[in-house]
Amino acid sequence: MTTYIPSYLRPLSQTRTGTQSGVDQKTDEVEVVRCPDIEVLQFKQHESVGLWVNKQAHQGKQVVTSDRQIQIKKTVDHPERHWWIISHGLLENTSPPLREHADIFDFLIALNLCTRDPVFFSQSPGQVVGGAYSYERGALDYRDDLSPGNIATALLGLNEIPKEIEIMGDVISVYGDVREYRSKHIETDAEMDLRVALHMYDDALSSDLWTAMTNLYFVCENLLSSGRHGNKDQLIADRTILSVDDASAWRKMVNRIKHPDKGENIEGLLDQDELEIPTLRRMRRATNTVLKESMNETNIDS
Repeated sequence: MTTYIPSYLRPLSQTRTGTQSGVDQKTDEVEVVRCPDIEVLQFKQHESVGLWVNKQAHQGKQVVTSDRQIQIKKTVDHPERHWWIISHGLLENTSPPLREHADIFDFLIALNLCTRDPVFFSQSPGQVVGGAYSYERGALDYRDDLSPGNIATALLGLNEIPKEIEIMGDVISVYGDVREYRSKHIETDAEMDLRVALHMYDDALSSDLWTAMTNLYFVCENLLSSGRHGNKDQLIADRTILSVDDASAWRKMVNRIKHPDKGENIEGLLDQDELEIPTLRRMRRATNTVLKESMNETNIDS
């Protein structure tokens, strides 16, 4: 049996600072999402899914219907960033049986934990294209001459999103772990730390740059330091792609964001360049590693 899961591909972008418009449109240009390790899982854009598509230009929407059963219809508001996740019997074999909303949410988290690219799958399309209008002779005229945002910020994010995205590793195993820790009866502090971490991780992906940076750090800190003593920077460096200096700079900036009166010799957020903070993409890669390994370790211990 084949299951089609509707989702939106969105960017994990350095430009998500509130000064750049249309950030979520950055993923419109993604052409391919690959999952080479799992043959029963495919990713296809809305228009290439193999379903009959009827374009309704006057509404700015597309109506998708099945080749074989015209009764099934699905309206998609943002087809450029809409992707079908196609499972050939994968989700039907879960135990306990599939619970539509909860398990789809878990599955998207698992996919997001299994990519190194600066994107994430979401049930929400993100920013909706908007703009300003001028009133002339009784009608509203769209102002397409307005700048999308800060030029320096736009240059920072230039070519940030690759045209090909890859899902790596054992997605099925990660999905099982996410599903377990989001639904099981919590009995230990470690299990609770994992449940909270999964929600903080999901929230980080769709947040602004500062919240994302902070949430991802807290996930690493809480999971690696829970019940342990030691240097936090060294703990992160030992388990992730980040160096001790990377982890230290990340920690100091998070402390400055969350506790402005307790910053470690950081006068303000503008001093971040001197800290050489890792990119959001590398922070996310580090957090992916910590979350996946912590779920696996806790599962073995229990």
